[in-house]
Amino acid sequence: MSGQCKPCRRGDYHICDHLKVQGFQAPGCAQQWFVTAVEKVVPLPEDFTFEQGALVEPAAVAVHAVVRAGDVAGQNAVVLGAGPIGNLVAQVARASDADVLVTDLSDFRLDVARRCGISHTSRADRETLWEATARAFGSSGFDVAWDCTGCEAPVDAAVGSIAKGGRLVVVGVFAEKPRVDLGLVQDRELSLLGTLMYRRNDYQRAIELIVAGKIATGPLDSAHFRFEDYAAAYEFIERQSDRSMKVFIDLFDDSIGPGFNGEQN
Repeated sequence: MSGQCKPCRRGDYHICDHLKVQGFQAPGCAQQWFVTAVEKVVPLPEDFTFEQGALVEPAAVAVHAVVRAGDVAGQNAVVLGAGPIGNLVAQVARASDADVLVTDLSDFRLDVARRCGISHTSRADRETLWEATARAFGSSGFDVAWDCTGCEAPVDAAVGSIAKGGRLVVVGVFAEKPRVDLGLVQDRELSLLGTLMYRRNDYQRAIELIVAGKIATGPLDSAHFRFEDYAAAYEFIERQSDRSMKVFIDLFDDSIGPGFNGEQN
């Protein structure tokens, strides 16, 4: 039963042994009525836009991933993958006072990262991770990395390049089992860490960072679709592939206004 397993009893309910994610193993929001428990509701600021509200959830994923790495202030950090989650991980790491490099294969996504304030970017197919980090950080290398790709090659590059005693946080979801050189993990005393979703305090921290302007949300806004065009939104994502970030499905009419406190019929 949810809430009774060992992870739940120690407060790690986000990795419950009986976890059912809404929209995946449990019904999600793509229906006329959606009901949730009151204790799961996190109030949003009155001046939040709908778009900012929709980005709290992925931002909370990023907050939790950065927390998993420990204190990153003053450290050189690499984020592998500049998609929506990678972008937000990079922004949260920067807000935590890390110097951040983002890598990707998409010029579009790297441009979005720069517009969000990430100054170090690299096309992973045009320079090696060694070359990119030397250009960004000089001879000091990097201390922490987050993989947001779910692909073997970037993880292998990070394990082979990260400084001794470094930490690698696995954020991406892998379709196939990657091969990792555990000999290097052992010999260099690397820490290999997993991260899954978030807890309530991660949600609250994500809201705080957006309010403070430390997470830029505007550049991630790729397109809007009406609820009636739900399927078309996913077709757009499929077609655009690496040229889209966050696609929004609008539930309310624009006349309601930007906040969440208006009455909706």
